[in-house]
Amino acid sequence: MPRVRSRSRPGRRPIASPLRGGALRPVRPADLPFLLRQRSLLYHDIGGVRTSTLRHYLPRFRRWFLEEFRAGRLSGYLALDGRGRPVASALAWLRPRQPSPRFPHTSIPYVFSVVTAPAYRRRGLASRLVARLVSDARACGYPRVELHATEAGRSIYARQGFRATNEMRLDLLPPAPRRARDRGLSTRRGSEARR
Repeated sequence: MPRVRSRSRPGRRPIASPLRGGALRPVRPADLPFLLRQRSLLYHDIGGVRTSTLRHYLPRFRRWFLEEFRAGRLSGYLALDGRGRPVASALAWLRPRQPSPRFPHTSIPYVFSVVTAPAYRRRGLASRLVARLVSDARACGYPRVELHATEAGRSIYARQGFRATNEMRLDLLPPAPRRARDRGLSTRRGSEARR
């Protein structure tokens, strides 16, 4: 949701969790190094993305993030550990869309980059982050929130009421070849991925 409509203002204290300690705070441009590590972790967990591909991708993501953040189309939250260090992230982008009779909005919140550091998984951080983004979207009057779920993240979203839709796609490029090492990595770590 646009930064200007978020209930949390920069400079305010992070929101303490009533459930499991820690805090959530809004994402800032200064968090980009952490967010880039989160993106790398996400693709490492999913598997099938070469390190050389990530080296080319991450600078593009950085530029895109800054442009969208400055335009007010991208926001998000970090979950902090007891020392105030970020350990999990979730972002929301106002994705352009065509208006329809039921949904006249020309953008819709798209949740992505829901990633938790391995040592902090299974503590409900991803669920709290997504719930906060959904709450912000509801407060801003958006009729819907969308996301792409990995297999590992699907249960988190289903518990919050997300459901599969009838979206389809056609890939026009052949899939990138996967190295044997990448295949083993995706099998071993894929269950830890969050999106």
